[in-house]
Amino acid sequence: MPMMPKPLRIAPIGVVAILAMAIVTLGVLAETGERPDSDRVVSDESTTTRPEVVLYYFHGTRRCNTCRTIESYAREAVEGRFQDALRTGTLSCAALNTDEPENAHFVRDFRLVSSSLVLVELEGGKIVRHEILQDAWTLVRDKPRFIAYVQESVGEYLE
Repeated sequence: MPMMPKPLRIAPIGVVAILAMAIVTLGVLAETGERPDSDRVVSDESTTTRPEVVLYYFHGTRRCNTCRTIESYAREAVEGRFQDALRTGTLSCAALNTDEPENAHFVRDFRLVSSSLVLVELEGGKIVRHEILQDAWTLVRDKPRFIAYVQESVGEYLE
């Protein structure tokens, strides 16, 4: 007659430890798991369903003069032409350090490879569309063209 294996007995403390590890693991996976762009809530302040456009400048902790110039010119472009949209909240600007843990997800969300200007349209706090303004780096040495480029891009998103 074949011998039956003895049932595995786990002490109650072992069950608690296994459950705790499972909960922590699921929490870590939920925090680091890839989510589609359209499901990511970018702006916690957005509680309405009206469209909102955000011009983000994403940068690291260490910033060169060109990085600072891009941020400065972008703000100047927006503040110079879109004062009404800024005042009503239809448009906002934000500079975020992607080296800070709470902002690191933006690198994945937008597939950033360097400091970047990114236009984002939100509706109900969810991303509807986004565009990395790739030409910012090549136009930064020509301020009038840089400002025109940013203003045209933002204008298209506000239409």
